[in-house]
Amino acid sequence: MSLLNAAERFASIDRSQITLDPKRCLHAQDQHSDCAACFEICPVQAIVIGKPPSLDSEKCESCLACLPVCPVGAFHADDDVADLLTSATHIEDQTVELLCGLHPHPESGVGSESIGIQIHGCLAGLGTGALLALSALGIKRITLRADSCSDCKWHSLHSQLHLQTKKATRFLSANEKDISIICVDEIETPVERPLWGAKNPPLSRRDLFRMMAKQGQVALARAMENGVTASKRQPGRDRLRLLSAVSHLPELDSSAGLNELNFATLTISQACTACGTCGRACPTEALRFEKNDEAMTYRLTFSAQNCIGCDLCEHVCLPDAISLNHAPIFEEVFGVKEAQVVESGSLVRCDRCKSLMAARDGMKLCPLCEYRRAHPFGSMMPKKVLRESRS
Repeated sequence: MSLLNAAERFASIDRSQITLDPKRCLHAQDQHSDCAACFEICPVQAIVIGKPPSLDSEKCESCLACLPVCPVGAFHADDDVADLLTSATHIEDQTVELLCGLHPHPESGVGSESIGIQIHGCLAGLGTGALLALSALGIKRITLRADSCSDCKWHSLHSQLHLQTKKATRFLSANEKDISIICVDEIETPVERPLWGAKNPPLSRRDLFRMMAKQGQVALARAMENGVTASKRQPGRDRLRLLSAVSHLPELDSSAGLNELNFATLTISQACTACGTCGRACPTEALRFEKNDEAMTYRLTFSAQNCIGCDLCEHVCLPDAISLNHAPIFEEVFGVKEAQVVESGSLVRCDRCKSLMAARDGMKLCPLCEYRRAHPFGSMMPKKVLRESRS
């Protein structure tokens, strides 16, 4: 095969085609998960309910709305966010209109001073994190064009556009009074204004000089996308973009709430046995368990910024030692940069099975051996799982 043929074949690949990695789905890791984000949002019912769900690629129309709502990044496809952020660095007047790829009249807009940027999927595929990332790049006025949603085949995603706008606005409203993010359902008098494609913004000689002067912003736009499509255990792409944006936004109100953004904080009680199950189960590595066999010590560290509030750690904790707060304030999540030690101590060996466990006064057997001694034919399950099965 010639290099030209190879290049043509490479270019013909549709990188917006969505794929699903079911092993990363919360349902594949936790039978008690109630996550329904993807199949509730799909406008064409291409995602089949299941544990885990499945994707009907023939029905899928690549609206991309499932990408930002999946808390663990189980869905993958190339979206236009990286190109959108790069395009934003070309803008001088700090005002943009965002349009979906199916908008019938993208050439007109709400104001002649704004610049329209069109992406190839639905605007619901951007996510709250992308809107905050645009704000971090200095875009002061962002308008999401929902005026054609009623006649669109993806019209069920209209409410998602408003929800994303609401979340971004609430997040910024504590301090950033001069940033405006709105979603418009109707335009009374459309006017002509420039229109860019997210992947193909115009580039004049003047733009070249301006980009040279804005190399810092260009580098920032690229930095905010680094790691978004990585394959290791981590939060989904919308959370990663939000975290990148926060690190570059002006200081926000430390007492502001984080409602609807699925953050959580965690505490560990003295009932912890240092089994490490919670750290191994955590789908985003918000919880990490470390032990030192030589020093006979252990510690659990927790990153609230990476926690998606899935409750998996609670479900697998045998001694019921984990408590989650699903309504933290900004300071509790973003007040510290590094993961915090939430439990630590010394290790001893169980007298019966010789496995390592947390050293506790008067305890010589690990919880499993202690339970088997008292219930020779019983089955030990986490208390939270037992309560759910009985309800």
